[in-house]
Amino acid sequence: MAEFVNPLGKIRGKFGNVITYGGPSGKNYCRGTSISRKPSQEPQKRQSAAFGTITERKIWMRNAVQLGFPGGNGYPKGFRGFTSANVMDAVTVEKANPEKPFNSRKKAVKEFNGVINYEKLRVAAGSLVIPEIRAEVDMENRRIFFTHEKEEIESVDCFLDDKIYAVLLCKTKYICRVEELGLRGETIEKSVNFSEKIAGEGLVIYVFAKNADGKDVSDSVCLWEAES
Repeated sequence: MAEFVNPLGKIRGKFGNVITYGGPSGKNYCRGTSISRKPSQEPQKRQSAAFGTITERKIWMRNAVQLGFPGGNGYPKGFRGFTSANVMDAVTVEKANPEKPFNSRKKAVKEFNGVINYEKLRVAAGSLVIPEIRAEVDMENRRIFFTHEKEEIESVDCFLDDKIYAVLLCKTKYICRVEELGLRGETIEKSVNFSEKIAGEGLVIYVFAKNADGKDVSDSVCLWEAES
């Protein structure tokens, strides 16, 4: 806020982003109004559309996000970390109507569509070594068989008591399920059944590791995605 004495008398009203009003002793005051943060340029709108696409996963992927982004390992905790890891690399932004010119007055969600690349999507991000694990999917019997050969030697960011998790997504039904498979230092042969709700074209499978104190994880890796 600023104050000034105007020899012409009192000034009232709004001039651009400045509002003027009178005060005691004949002084005039002015203050700025807030500037709209609504994106109006194409790069801003594309980024807004990508962010909105990631945000749509906030609720139904919550259990995986909370586990895969513990915070303190270079990524923010929880959904902020999930957004940071994915908004630039896992989303492709396309014009909703490529034949129409860009319109700065339209909302980003009406002008652009964000498309998730589930192979690039990370449900966990950190510095641990990615576990070597295989998944065989039996769609007819709705079963996934996970196998892992135990590791016997620890190394930097690779510990025998790291827990290995699988994340099952159904991208068409908005379902997310997390399964603890076992430890990095043991042989894993585990069968996981899934319901009819997450069968079909929408199934995506990820795995990642998390250390014993829960403070760090590996990057997740997509093991399998149903053909569209």
